[in-house]
This record gives sequence, C-alpha cells and structure tokens, in this order.
Amino acid sequence: MPSLLFLVIAGAVAVALLFYWGVTAQSRKHLAREQALARMGFSPCPDREAWLEETVTGIENNREYRYEVRDPKCLSGTSPVYYYIKRRYHHGHEDSYVEEEILFALKRPSAAGLVLVVKPSSLAPGLATRMLGTIATGPWDAQPDDLQRLELPMDLRNTNLVGALGPPGASLYDLVDSPTLGVIQGLGDVGGMFVRFRDAWCVVASTSKQIPFRADEVVSRIRPLL
Repeated sequence: MPSLLFLVIAGAVAVALLFYWGVTAQSRKHLAREQALARMGFSPCPDREAWLEETVTGIENNREYRYEVRDPKCLSGTSPVYYYIKRRYHHGHEDSYVEEEILFALKRPSAAGLVLVVKPSSLAPGLATRMLGTIATGPWDAQPDDLQRLELPMDLRNTNLVGALGPPGASLYDLVDSPTLGVIQGLGDVGGMFVRFRDAWCVVASTSKQIPFRADEVVSRIRPLL
C-alpha cells in the first residue's frame, strides 16, 4: 500500500510539474511576442476590435463560423498594419481554433476573394508539398463559401506556393500580381502559411505550432506591399 501511495503522489507531482512548465513556456512566449511587437511600434487599439471582427468576418465569408478578435494592436503609418489573435467558432460549438494574424490594406487587380497556401523554403517540392496543397485547399467547412481550388500556373509550380482558392473559373494572375506573389512566397518561412485576400485587404495567418508565427519578420517582409 505505501508503494502504491508513493506512485500516486509521484504521478500527481509529475502532472503538476508538466502543467507548470507548460504555463511557464506559454507565458514566456507571450511576453517575447509582446516585446517584439512593442519594439516594432505596435500599440494596443481596443477601439478597433469590433471593426476588425467585422472585417475578418467579411474576408472569411463563411456562414458556418463566427470570429472573435482579441488583443488587437496597430502599427500606425500611411497604411496601418494590425496584429491580433483570431478565434474561430463553429456555430453551436464552444471550442475554438486560434490563429495569430496580420492584416493590412493591399492594392490588387481584383477585389474578389483569394486564399494562397505557401510552404517554408526548407520543405523541398515533391509529393509531400503536393499533398499539402491538395489537403489545404480541399472542400473543408472552414473554407470561404464562394471559393474553390484553382489550378496553379505552370511557372509557379515547384515554388513555395502550393495551393490557391479563388472564384470558380478565375485565373490566379487575374486576382493577384507577380510582385505580390513574390513577397507572399517568402511568408511560409516565418510562419505565415495562409494568406487571405478580399476587397482591399490582405491577411497573413499562422497555421502550425511547429512553425512559429514571427510577426516582426512577417511585417518586415510585407513592407514592399504597404
């Protein structure tokens, strides 16, 4: 019996330590993120939260989900850049999917919706990247209601762009220009693997815990588009 009691106590202590280490790691990550954003000049903008939620909902264009924006921050300038945490809820469910996002205004040839999926440069083109593009642009309920998978132009195959969603029958180059595509293809290296466009807006979103979303580097890379 004493041995069993010891095992129970040891197990409880191990669980408590794992929980503590997890919370501590998350706190360090949050603090590092806040410090990096502050160094870049981002400042809290709680007054823009409702506007950001409305804008994000329009960009997503998905009747099955609702969206919350938390902890919004703004980098002021000729063209402001917004950082925030987005929570996506399926209607009727309490669980949410969380993403970090950067939103900014962007001029392009079309105001139609567009979603681009990009990979890190470290992942070589091949079967795995083709599967990634196919899965990411599949008919999931989280995809925009009005978009479907687009065929990638031949000159963009075997690049960091692995998938695209757009209006039925659209050509990718009718929706976005080559200079913008050149910038977008580098965002997978800093955690921005999903890039969403609609109207005058562009959103760069995190998708993977394995590839940290480095907001400061995302902003540095999109500066030619601002």
